[in-house]
Amino acid sequence: MSINGIGNYSAYSNLFSGMYSKTNTYKNTASDLQALMKRVDEVRSPEYRKKIRSQLEGGTSKNSETGTVSSELKLSEAASDLKKKSAELSALSMSDIKDKDVLVKKVTAFAESYNSAVDAMGKSDSVDALRAGLSMTNTVKTYSGALSRIGVKVGSDNKLTVNEETLRAADDNAVSSMFGSSYSPVARVADKAEDIGKAAVNKAQTTAFRSMMYGDTGSSGLYSGYNTFASSFLGTFFDSRT
Repeated sequence: MSINGIGNYSAYSNLFSGMYSKTNTYKNTASDLQALMKRVDEVRSPEYRKKIRSQLEGGTSKNSETGTVSSELKLSEAASDLKKKSAELSALSMSDIKDKDVLVKKVTAFAESYNSAVDAMGKSDSVDALRAGLSMTNTVKTYSGALSRIGVKVGSDNKLTVNEETLRAADDNAVSSMFGSSYSPVARVADKAEDIGKAAVNKAQTTAFRSMMYGDTGSSGLYSGYNTFASSFLGTFFDSRT
């Protein structure tokens, strides 16, 4: 694992913002470290991830396969496919949009890939992947009305359903505004899919590292205390890289 880009810890940067301030009279003290790790534990707690995951899944529950190396890699693959399908859809020209067979094929492929990514996110334990996924689904929800008018319905479970008849009859300019440009909502989905994929890979690496170094439980022997610290720190660090 590379640790290049350590400055790009984005979502957690506020945790460290006061540690090196000249006005912080408690810097580098044991109490500072304890407070920091307590906050890290809160952010990385199952309850925190469950809250985000619940919003992504529309309330469905996770299963025992959540947070495994396999589930994170599957999310990475799903995100990669979604990025590809999103890019293809946003690259449609007006002539492509007027060809309704091409349009239906591309939109359907995008919707299927999007739904697969939503499913895969429900089995992720990466805070960063879940956050990016929530941002992505919220973006799509923002345009649910416009999407519905051109034949793409956003369900309560965040999944997409394509009405081919409505899509074929939709105004070409309305379709183009949703799909056919680098500034469209679909292009933004592609950006978020990339973020999701990176976070999922990082989480898979961290999970594999923990398993290799400490075993599945990580709570035996003389190293249990160190493992708790290392797991929290490494998980936060690698999940926050972009």
